[in-house]
Amino acid sequence: MAIDMKSIIAETFVGLVKQKGIDKVTVTALIDACHISRQTFYYHFQDLMDVINWSAQKLMQDILARSIEKETPEEALHIFISSILEERELIRRLLDSQRRPELEHLFFLTARSFFEEILKVKNPDISINYADFEVALDFWSFGITGIIFRNLDKKQVNAEKLAQQICRFVRSRR
Repeated sequence: MAIDMKSIIAETFVGLVKQKGIDKVTVTALIDACHISRQTFYYHFQDLMDVINWSAQKLMQDILARSIEKETPEEALHIFISSILEERELIRRLLDSQRRPELEHLFFLTARSFFEEILKVKNPDISINYADFEVALDFWSFGITGIIFRNLDKKQVNAEKLAQQICRFVRSRR
């Protein structure tokens, strides 16, 4: 069986971030923890932000695949919210760093990509012009990432109820 070195590096990075926080994780610490050479790391990733970006994309692909299977927008949004909140410890650690602006932007772009794909798959015949579609994607992405960031520190968040509330709000604005 082939070794998926990118996944190993990314999983080790996540573990180090959860332990130390992102500002204390270096490429040297990561390659030592993975027992790989610097050359192996740079073969797979450009830098630590590339590891974060790759990990976020992989997580979103998984969430998207599970969300597309759902019948209703509420169910798809519930999958998105609950999956992100399952990673709250990691997200808090990432946001509690000097790289917060970069990471917020990455989170926004990842969420935006998710919503764009969901809309394309679930509503292929959507009748909205391109400019309005772009604004709607930005609105959803900023709004939902903001709501998620606001709920990161709460011990209990009912993701299903939150998804229903968001969908009710959107429907009431039509």
